[in-house]
Amino acid sequence: MLSPPVCPGSHPQRDQRNPVQQYVMRLRRRLGDRDRTMLVTKAPGYRLVFDPERLDAHRFEALHAEGQGLFAAGAHDKAFTVLGGALELWRGPAMEDVPVSPTVRTAAERLEEARLAAAELRIEASHRIGGHLATLAELRALRDSNPLREGLWEKEMTALLESGRRAEALDVYQRARRVFQDELGLEPGTALRDLQQLILTGGSARSGRF
Repeated sequence: MLSPPVCPGSHPQRDQRNPVQQYVMRLRRRLGDRDRTMLVTKAPGYRLVFDPERLDAHRFEALHAEGQGLFAAGAHDKAFTVLGGALELWRGPAMEDVPVSPTVRTAAERLEEARLAAAELRIEASHRIGGHLATLAELRALRDSNPLREGLWEKEMTALLESGRRAEALDVYQRARRVFQDELGLEPGTALRDLQQLILTGGSARSGRF
């Protein structure tokens, strides 16, 4: 632990604190740790004791997992609500106010991927309970931010198909095809091509596997 130097014959002030103690005091103030139960003294230094339930990231992951379980069990309406609660915890990019390091970057990327997965699953839950158009604007915004995520194009086409807007669904396929050709030099995957054929032949997403 750091402490200020003391010269021979000098008499340090009684209230003088070393730099580490000063940092600890500031941190306790920031944490609201008046009773000193979060940042506790433990030789040879200090230990941070933090309730995970106070962390938005922990609460998000718990709600995301709960939503996944509800969706898998067929409780799509409940999954939609729980996943919405998970997404409401976000205030911006993951860990945007934390100094960047390889560990922080990896954790932030993992959280952002989980956020996207939760948003996708919530939209899918909405579709399962008949809300194809209710989340269409949200879906399009998500797709615009992630244009190479094929599942988002598929969900948009399905939403339009199930709402009787076949021509628009086919237009979405053509836009997706251009994006994949321009960005990757590839045709859309099997799922999108099969969905296009289903639309062209007058089929329904409910009658297919989508």
